[in-house]
Amino acid sequence: MALIKCQHTWLRWLEGDAKYVRVLSFDFRKAFDSVPHDILCEKLKKLPINPYVTNWLISFLEDRKQRVVVDGIETEYLNINRGVSQGTVLGPILFSIMVNDIKTVNPMNQLVKFADDMTLEVPGNENGDTSQAEVDSIPTWSENNRMSLNMEKTYEMIVRRNIPTLLPDPFPFIKRRTWLKILGITLQDLPSKWDLHFDEMLKKASARMYIMRVCKYYGFPIKQLDMLFNTLIMPIITYGIELWGGAYFNKYISQIDKFINRAHRNGYISEKLNIKEISIKRDKKLWDKVIHNKDNALQELLPDKLNRHLRPRGHEFELPLVRTERFKSSFVNRCLFNFV
Repeated sequence: MALIKCQHTWLRWLEGDAKYVRVLSFDFRKAFDSVPHDILCEKLKKLPINPYVTNWLISFLEDRKQRVVVDGIETEYLNINRGVSQGTVLGPILFSIMVNDIKTVNPMNQLVKFADDMTLEVPGNENGDTSQAEVDSIPTWSENNRMSLNMEKTYEMIVRRNIPTLLPDPFPFIKRRTWLKILGITLQDLPSKWDLHFDEMLKKASARMYIMRVCKYYGFPIKQLDMLFNTLIMPIITYGIELWGGAYFNKYISQIDKFINRAHRNGYISEKLNIKEISIKRDKKLWDKVIHNKDNALQELLPDKLNRHLRPRGHEFELPLVRTERFKSSFVNRCLFNFV
């Protein structure tokens, strides 16, 4: 949902008067391991939660020790005053609390945080943008909170329209790319382009087809091959489908149908799967969660509700006025028009 929100915001800005959107992906060096316990505990105390829960969380962090044991040889215990335990339920929650007070300088800009992934989005036009103040504020926060930014893994991408656009000067200490990989999905500077993501997706799926080939060779029944295909390969194909499901069919989506049809021809699956039908079902499942849960993160992207009802409809929201097909094909707008 974080990426759906990002994509929707970029396209909404480009639909308006923005000529480009500066997208900066920040990376903290050893993010989970570098959280100072004393600062985190102070932030926990300020949260409006039951003090017993606060004390329990602080107790979870206090007096932690660690040592190394190799071949029966033990080191001395070392007191740990930094880091949140990875692999635990509390780890991502505590890290989110730690970075929760990172805010944008300009409320018109957007900062999206998902665990240790943080993306800053700033629209710009011929008059420039406000990205400099935003970029200056994050290192200041890092210094005040004793967390180090990894500038080697901090990148900028300029999202733009399909027409030639004069791009702003890059920041001297941030590398600029034409693509960014965020939460496992490769996004490109032209919002309607998915070449890199589809190439990587199909490459991974093709590599796993070797397992299907071996299992068929050793006589696995088709029922087990179906289960393997749905377990090993379909999650790769359908990951993030709500985000890229509006991509051009002939250029992108049809590649997946051809891949699945080839698997069916080779006897790895019992029946053909239609990726468009799968996409619609996944859209509907997430759409129902969005419109029926007022706390859903995507609720703020929904348009106003209709104040009149002329006929039965699939939803009660106004249909937005969109100028471009790329914005109409984004998740929220796609669902508004498809499930009307």
